[in-house]
Amino acid sequence: MSYLTLPWVIGPLPIVVTVWAAYACGIAIAQKTWTSGEAFLGALLLPSGLTATGCQLILLNQNITILLIGSQIISSLCWFIVMHASGFRLTPVANLETSSEKYPGPLKIFVILVSGYIIFNVVFLWIVPGSGRCTIGKCFAYEWALGRKDHVFAGLYLGISFGALVLIGILALLFRAFLKFYATTFPSR
Repeated sequence: MSYLTLPWVIGPLPIVVTVWAAYACGIAIAQKTWTSGEAFLGALLLPSGLTATGCQLILLNQNITILLIGSQIISSLCWFIVMHASGFRLTPVANLETSSEKYPGPLKIFVILVSGYIIFNVVFLWIVPGSGRCTIGKCFAYEWALGRKDHVFAGLYLGISFGALVLIGILALLFRAFLKFYATTFPSR
């Protein structure tokens, strides 16, 4: 019964969260309830768990930087697909800039998100790789919950989840800017 001893390569927490996310996505798509927090989290955590698992099973010996960035892009696109299937539609706002409110504006938000995304990935890739970073005493809770640190999954799961969240904001702002550009360049009469 050595396969039941912890830490596993893929920990119990990501397994439970990914199963719950699949259930939440299924309910959101079936009932068209994209406004619930469960639909948002499920659409974020389901592709994160699946892409990290795929990287662990298939692409184990590849470059972690490529795996992280590629998985974040795939998870972000899957988020939009799941949210679209559950009824979410990005509609263009006529004018995002308001002079009366203290709103930083879409360009400043875009710069903040891109800077945060780059900083997060650089810091994440600098801190996470390597099994010799800490001993089992210091990493016991981490390894018990997420999986063994000497494998790709545990690090990628967190990196994909948080990086995809920021990338979703970046892609939403880019899509909104594209819709605004399209509406002003090619006005419909």
